Amino acid sequence: MFKYLAAASLVFLIGATAAEFVVLEQRNDPPAGFSSVGPAPADQILSLRLALTQSDIVGLQDTVYEISTPGNPRYGQYLTEDEVKQFVAPSADTASLVNGWLASNELTAAPASPAGDWISVNMTVSQANDLLAAEFLTFRNDGTNQTVVRTLSYSVPRALKTGIEWVHPTIIFPEARNGGFPSFINKTSSGTTGGRSVTPASVSPECRATSSWSPVCLQELYGIPSAPAKPVKNKFWVSGFDNDFANKRDLQAFLETFRPDMNPNTTFDFVSVDGGINNQLPAGGGIEANPDMQYAVGLTNGIPVTFISTGTLPNDRLTEMLDQANHLLSLEHPPNTVLNTQTPGLESQLSPQMAVSLCNAYAQLAARGVSYIVQTNLWGAGSVPLPGCKPFDAPFPASCPFVTAVGATQFDDDQTEETASESSGGGFSNFFRRPKYQDTAVAAYLRATNNTHTTAFNVSGRAVPDVSAVWFVPWIFDLGVVDFLSAVGYSATIFASTVALLTNERIAAGKPGLGFLNPLIYANPGAFNDMKTGSNPGCAGAAIGFNSTSGWDPVTGFGSPSYPKLHEICSKL
Repeated sequence: MFKYLAAASLVFLIGATAAEFVVLEQRNDPPAGFSSVGPAPADQILSLRLALTQSDIVGLQDTVYEISTPGNPRYGQYLTEDEVKQFVAPSADTASLVNGWLASNELTAAPASPAGDWISVNMTVSQANDLLAAEFLTFRNDGTNQTVVRTLSYSVPRALKTGIEWVHPTIIFPEARNGGFPSFINKTSSGTTGGRSVTPASVSPECRATSSWSPVCLQELYGIPSAPAKPVKNKFWVSGFDNDFANKRDLQAFLETFRPDMNPNTTFDFVSVDGGINNQLPAGGGIEANPDMQYAVGLTNGIPVTFISTGTLPNDRLTEMLDQANHLLSLEHPPNTVLNTQTPGLESQLSPQMAVSLCNAYAQLAARGVSYIVQTNLWGAGSVPLPGCKPFDAPFPASCPFVTAVGATQFDDDQTEETASESSGGGFSNFFRRPKYQDTAVAAYLRATNNTHTTAFNVSGRAVPDVSAVWFVPWIFDLGVVDFLSAVGYSATIFASTVALLTNERIAAGKPGLGFLNPLIYANPGAFNDMKTGSNPGCAGAAIGFNSTSGWDPVTGFGSPSYPKLHEICSKL
């Protein structure tokens, strides 16, 4: 795939000295929660990914907006894999220079993406130190004692600075977690939820008395149809990362308990990326994949659902997400709807280069007609209350302009209307500018809250979330009902299932799927149930964050979906 350098250029690169290298990325210190324990072993193998400069990513982004904006003559005319490659493949010169540089160091690259804009190279720590003028060290996670190999700075020859966007993993560290997921073993229903016991008068007495939102109650709340979907070529894929598995036995129990009108043997397909597995041990179900799959299957009733498990790469969820995106892009017919409830971190924990590159992969999926739906993370604006928590730190990938970000809502005591959940992530990106589809709604919010010129957060950044849904649902773990947990990821699952059903109706009518949703959402705010109360203080409950207001806001977006209204709008497109 890659051409070799002309002899003169190759000699230049082989003879490059340290003075001819330029720093590509650097940081002063490791993030909070990590400590250096010394140089990494010289013979340890590193698997590095190099992001090469794409030929016309702006042209691709412009095309995405054209084919995703209702009323545009190109609406719904999604691109093929080859058409996308024309925008993102690196130039022949870039590929030749990079390949020659690696060959001069006795290294060989392999394509890591369909267009060749990502390549992978395996090398020892010693080789990486020489190749990148770096010093790879071993760092310990102070909370878990796990170690990772990273560097605080790396460089490339000056001749390659415009051809290589970044190298990973280098200066980006995994999230400094202090422990794993909670154990559900031997736990039973709590019977109470600290609220959410009063619900709208429009739903049945059974749902009004409930403490969490089962599929039947969600159907009543949002008008989601319960009848089986028409059999058409529509695919709904649910992501799994970090050994988070979806258990088929639990799914059967879920359907028997909460969807007795469905065939309890309804199951899902499985796709593996990077050696991903789906552990079917009785207690193997995950806190995200298990409920995600149960509601994806239970709410869509008849739409083929697939679990795509991406193999765990050591301390590197970002590469897992990139590999998943590139796998989807390699398919002749990618899924119509993809749910990803993983959040690799806040923007302050990432490098802009990494976030932009992954977001560009999601733009490519949007060009292929994929509705990619994510959550906005927990604990409100600023999210995880770690030391040094930043009150207005946007979650990624929710901050990418080419995904649909879903926040969380709830029902508080003595309330019959939905309100914002204080744990709903939201805010304004420091990496991505506000897309045009958001201008009217976000500008109105900033004016109404007198934040037009605030310096507390980036008023010109991509704002999240776009929409929201309730976040407290019952699900099955090891054949027992779990009704004492809530998560923004569950909100995203509810919305993604709604989108899969709407897409199914369009395909049944001979129309293309909905594809990238945001221009449609922002053109139709009346199709959502507006949240006017609540806030997301964030950072361990400090008095900061955003308030939910009439219209769009950075807590709930436009609010929760009204299926009948969305159905009416989508049927006319």
